[in-house]
Amino acid sequence: MWAVGGALLLGLLAALLAQAGRTWRWRARSGAYDRLIREAALRHGLAPGLVKAVVWKESRFRPYTVGRAKEVGLMQITAGAVTDWRVWSGAARPSRHQCFDPGLNIEIGTWYLARAMRAWQAYRSADILALAEYNAGGSRARRWAPTQPQVELPVTAVSLSSTRDYISQVRRRWHDFE
Repeated sequence: MWAVGGALLLGLLAALLAQAGRTWRWRARSGAYDRLIREAALRHGLAPGLVKAVVWKESRFRPYTVGRAKEVGLMQITAGAVTDWRVWSGAARPSRHQCFDPGLNIEIGTWYLARAMRAWQAYRSADILALAEYNAGGSRARRWAPTQPQVELPVTAVSLSSTRDYISQVRRRWHDFE
């Protein structure tokens, strides 16, 4: 009887230690980019917690992540976002490899998100629409936007379930990261 109880206790202890290790690695990874996130967010007029929540959702703080649509890095930036940023900034076009650099990736992704927030600033649900644009594109966000800017857009009105989930998860984490 003692051998069975001891083995169960040892197994439980091993599981707890493994979970603690995963939690510690995740926290260490999530904090590694705090300075870059804060600087870019403040430079572009966004809440650092919002940018950090987008990084969490897009890549779980893994800088070499590549998405199904070939979006790259911490903020999963697209070639289109890079082009728009390059035109706006006057900078030379970065290579695909350079777009994985955390500083550049966060700069471009934050600029792109801030541009969306400014585009929807007259709307009561500006954050929902900006996140919808970041995730699903501007044309879809315009389809979901209420005809009257003062009317609140419930997340449930977003017809794409993956974008609804994206918005809900980012908004929830945003408040956790503030």
